[in-house]
Amino acid sequence: MNERFASVMRRGVLWAAVLMLVSLVMLARQLVEIYQAHVYRQSLAPHVLIQNTLLSANQTPQALFANAVFYDNQLKPEQALAQFAALISKVSEADPLRKQAYFNSGNIYMRTATRLLEQRGLPAWDEAGPLVALAKESYQKALRIDPDWSEAKYNYHLALRLSPTTHGMSGPQQYEDEQIKAEQEPSGWPAMPGNPRGMP
Repeated sequence: MNERFASVMRRGVLWAAVLMLVSLVMLARQLVEIYQAHVYRQSLAPHVLIQNTLLSANQTPQALFANAVFYDNQLKPEQALAQFAALISKVSEADPLRKQAYFNSGNIYMRTATRLLEQRGLPAWDEAGPLVALAKESYQKALRIDPDWSEAKYNYHLALRLSPTTHGMSGPQQYEDEQIKAEQEPSGWPAMPGNPRGMP
């Protein structure tokens, strides 16, 4: 009886130790998340870059989003887009930050494209065209997550209006080339295939 009781006690102590270890691990994980949230909240008030790398505080989805917004406000679109891309790779499809990251990425692409077109005019279309295409793609991804999002729909239609409607057309330069080609091709009787009817 004593031997059986001792065996049960050993198993009970072992299970108690395992449960204590699991609860300590979970507590440590919760403390890390609380610390990361604290760092995030501290950086929101003064709108500063989250640079605290202790316990990966600058790599949480909220910190990446805050850093992306900070870079966007500082007119550093490349860094902002890199932060949004890192955020998108970290969160699931259902996370609301993912659709917001797609939407904000599209806004950055559109702002950069319109800035180029305003500064340099139509010759900048070769640089602005791909940015508009990336903006459309970002808005489409945001709309796949939330099809009823009116701001994303509006911006997507704005990007559609800014870009050529046909997929084969790359921009104003190609449109001008097609116009020149159309002017060089014969029109009227010479352009008709075969022999004209009524002629001998």
